Amino acid sequence: MQPSELACSAIQALWMSTCLPETFLFKRAAAKSLKTVQTEVLREIVAGSAGSEFSRKHGITGNTGVAEFRDRVAVNEYEDLQPWIEKIADGAENVLSREKVLMFEETSGSTSGSRLIPYTNALQKAFNRALHPWLFDLYSHLPAIWGGPAYWVVTPRTAGRKTSGGVPVGFAADSDYFGRWARPLIDSLMAVSDKVKNYGSGQIWRYLTLLALLRSDGLRLISLWNPTFFIALVNDVNEWHEELAADLRDGTCHPEKIGKSAPAEVASFCARPMPLRAKLLTSAVTALRAGRRAEFASMLWPKLAMISSWTEAEAASGAAQLREYFPQQIWQSKGLLATEGAVTLPVMSAQTPVLAARSAFFEFEEGEEGCGDLKLAHELETGGRYRVIMTTFGGLYRYRLHDIVEMCGWWRRLPCLAFIGKEAMVCDLSGEKLSAAHIRAILNDLPGKFVSAFVAPEKPMAPALPGYLLVASRDETSLREPELATALESSLCENIHYRWSREAGQLQAARVMLLPVSPDQLIQLRQKRVEEEGCALSTAKYGVLSRQSGWANWLNRQF
Repeated sequence: MQPSELACSAIQALWMSTCLPETFLFKRAAAKSLKTVQTEVLREIVAGSAGSEFSRKHGITGNTGVAEFRDRVAVNEYEDLQPWIEKIADGAENVLSREKVLMFEETSGSTSGSRLIPYTNALQKAFNRALHPWLFDLYSHLPAIWGGPAYWVVTPRTAGRKTSGGVPVGFAADSDYFGRWARPLIDSLMAVSDKVKNYGSGQIWRYLTLLALLRSDGLRLISLWNPTFFIALVNDVNEWHEELAADLRDGTCHPEKIGKSAPAEVASFCARPMPLRAKLLTSAVTALRAGRRAEFASMLWPKLAMISSWTEAEAASGAAQLREYFPQQIWQSKGLLATEGAVTLPVMSAQTPVLAARSAFFEFEEGEEGCGDLKLAHELETGGRYRVIMTTFGGLYRYRLHDIVEMCGWWRRLPCLAFIGKEAMVCDLSGEKLSAAHIRAILNDLPGKFVSAFVAPEKPMAPALPGYLLVASRDETSLREPELATALESSLCENIHYRWSREAGQLQAARVMLLPVSPDQLIQLRQKRVEEEGCALSTAKYGVLSRQSGWANWLNRQF
């Protein structure tokens, strides 16, 4: 049962008190020379890594300065650091840092399904150097989010597995991101328990999530990454409203109609009957089916004050859709919080998120293609676009993040950085971050010889879900379309974020079109579409990952 408004406010006040120290240090850093701040951060990082295998090999000591560090350590891709990370996964210590690796967080890879990112105490504290000032700023400026629960979506579901060396993979709970002192406070303010997120199949945990949200009539804040996730939940409300209404009315939790019954420790949150909420849900679904989306949302969550979500780049269209449900709420665009570390954090008085200058040592590669000079944070120029390179407290050194940002000006003495998107080699419909290199690796492993095949995003009109389409010549494989689609979907699900998006109902299963043409003719078809859209054939790229959507309709017209 959720605490009362007064109790919620008291818990939130206590939580904010834990955020005060980092908020003070962040504001002090924003008033100092950015060059000095970043120099101090690098000094902290090298002091923590001195004596490790990596530091000894590269001549890094606790006194290594910025210029020496940049001379001795090359810019790295994940694959460059992977041998070191694999040693940690096998149980070795003192490899990238002297600090013990507490766990790995899993994220999407460039050439493989997933990457393991080492987490240490110092990296956890570095995240809090960004998260705490953001939260304090948020709660200081928006009194309407006080007094009620919030729905936080932070990490994908994890299986609780360990590496061969016994290192855990994944946080036990979303609240772990905020530090051990804040965890019990945050857990009591969660509209949806972490037990729900980690239970059962995709349909089961989505049903339980919806039941918890529908019971939270005092919901104040929704914080999630891709806005299409919540739209997918709304679609589930429409489909399961009769079962949900019955459980609300009776104080039960019986999702067995879509899977199996939830255990008592998970279902205990719904023991109190809510017959009025059940009736309200029926009325809200009627409004939803009549196209009155804002009315549907306001009936169910009348006190909701704010949405925190991605709103830029590939998420822009999803944000526009979700605004139709929540047109009166305050929206805040997420900062760039990568699995590897915090890059930017939102500040209410800044035009875009600002650099998390105390969370990592940053460098920026000029130009979207990374063809320009490497600049330090204090050297950024307004209007410039850069690729982010970061050195983290977790042991990633001069690590290329493959995220593009645009410098939009200054907030105090920190740069305002708008997220533009992933590099061109990546497609991202709902946070899955599929890369061309990973697609190529998948095609190499599928039965057949795919020389002209490609995968493309499909973005149909709502309420149909987006997804991915493999287009290939029939000459390239002996499999039939259903068999190939099953194999493709299985391989794509090796990407943890793709698997999460599928379970969350944000993406439909991958599809396949095998065309009655030769591989050469398929390339000609791609050229034909380029010409029809007025693009130059001389600069067109025909890689395994096409960022163009609408291929299914276009190809059907050709045949």
